[in-house]
Amino acid sequence: MEEKPLKSTGSKFGSSDSFHTLTKPTLFGLYDDDVVKSEDTEIYEEVKKTSNEKGSVAGKEEERLKSLPSVSTVATTWIVLSAAGIAYHELSKNLHDNHELHNDFTSHPLLLAATIAQSLSFGYIPPWVAYAIEGIVFGSIVPILDWLFGIFDTNSISISSVLRSTNAMLGVSFGIRRIEWSSSLQASGAWFLLNIVLWLFFDGTFTMLISGIAIGLITCLTCYHHITDNAQLLYFVDFYFLGLLFFTRLGKYMYRRR
Repeated sequence: MEEKPLKSTGSKFGSSDSFHTLTKPTLFGLYDDDVVKSEDTEIYEEVKKTSNEKGSVAGKEEERLKSLPSVSTVATTWIVLSAAGIAYHELSKNLHDNHELHNDFTSHPLLLAATIAQSLSFGYIPPWVAYAIEGIVFGSIVPILDWLFGIFDTNSISISSVLRSTNAMLGVSFGIRRIEWSSSLQASGAWFLLNIVLWLFFDGTFTMLISGIAIGLITCLTCYHHITDNAQLLYFVDFYFLGLLFFTRLGKYMYRRR
């Protein structure tokens, strides 16, 4: 029987279909779409990510520079804070209850700072100037910390908010003086709990909370020899925490004025 010759396909592999069938699975496994990603795309994504991070940092720096108050704003703020510092000292002299808290007790840390200022200036700085400086320091602590850490509070502070915080501080002081407490520990404990509520209502920032507690503890350490009861220690923390809350509200409001 005569053998029929195979049809020529014009290719030495015999058939283009056979070639496609044999080679496609292998090539597809080696060069899958999930594996074969363009290196240019990956590099572009990395460059884009780095650019966004740099832009974010630059944006924060720009926002920080814009948040700086003008010289006139700083001068006006310091005048207002100075007056508030003098008034704050007068309040500390007249705060008392019917037990362990007596007149002038909470003013000891302020008096100590004034005494140190007079000693360093060889008596040229009068006490009221020291109290004014203390007001400036109290009103600037939290705004400066927020600026250094890049914390920008977007919530606006109105004059009514400052007045409400002032009324709260005066109201607490009046309540401590007028209410017949069973003990100083009861009064100071109630004040401490009220401070937490006032902090949540007026501020609520972590910076203010830590700064207020730190100021309270520092005043306790500087005047520890005056403390004869645990309630007195808590009074120091209460009074200066609430005071810092008031000065923070006032300072933020004044520094943000344009």
